Amino acid sequence: MSLLLAVAAALSFAIGTFLTKGVTLKISIYKAIGPLFILNALFVFPLIPFGPHWIIWSGPIPYLHILGALGSGIVAGIIFSMVSRSTASVVSVGQAITPAVVLLAGPIALGTSIVPVQVLAIVVLVIATLFPLRKSLVGVGSLTTLFLMMVIGVLSGLVTVAVVLLNREGVGTSETFIVRQLLAGFTFMVIFPPIGLRWRDFMQLVRRSFFMSVGWLASIYAIRQGSPVVVQSVMATIPLWVILIEVIVYRKRPSRPVVFSALAIAIGIYVLALTS
Repeated sequence: MSLLLAVAAALSFAIGTFLTKGVTLKISIYKAIGPLFILNALFVFPLIPFGPHWIIWSGPIPYLHILGALGSGIVAGIIFSMVSRSTASVVSVGQAITPAVVLLAGPIALGTSIVPVQVLAIVVLVIATLFPLRKSLVGVGSLTTLFLMMVIGVLSGLVTVAVVLLNREGVGTSETFIVRQLLAGFTFMVIFPPIGLRWRDFMQLVRRSFFMSVGWLASIYAIRQGSPVVVQSVMATIPLWVILIEVIVYRKRPSRPVVFSALAIAIGIYVLALTS
């Protein structure tokens, strides 16, 4: 069951990531992000009665919620900006290094252990994965591109760590997800009011939010019910799924650097998961 949930999560994330390109082409980037976060939360609202009692104000929980929302908001802003200048598959590679970042942050935040060989392997993996994509953003320099992809991976990893810490505090899945989405969504809407969005734009946002919400929920339940090794390995294939969708829809060959990076991160995360 865990494997099926992980595959469902990977496919949902891949479709949602692909749909992000369409959003950036037709809707003002930053005006769309706030409503997307709110829609993500609304899709999960029906699960509230089936989860534990919310404990938002206890101990470190509010700070972890804020950390998760801040990381998610910054990542979303960077992703939408990058997708508007490139393809969804390129950006998905940056997100796929998240498990490697979690492994590095584990000894500090989660009390896990890591050996020097794993640290070296992670550094080599990140360089080998991201370097081929350094020229993939139109009008953006190589160093800036690499930096933005690193930021996506690092902040996504920190959000994952925040989720784990919230789970240890007894926070349920619905609270973790909904509070983070609402905090990030309302913050974006205050800074970038979604003025001028049409009904057609709204429906496009709904489609994207649906798949991303399904992906988040499926991945969380997959991790809780099965092996993190299996789940991390399956989730690392998201860039490959995005590439496949782009090939089917656009009917053209994918970029070789993107394919190489997608394969490298999928294999690398699998190997790291086996040794962690």
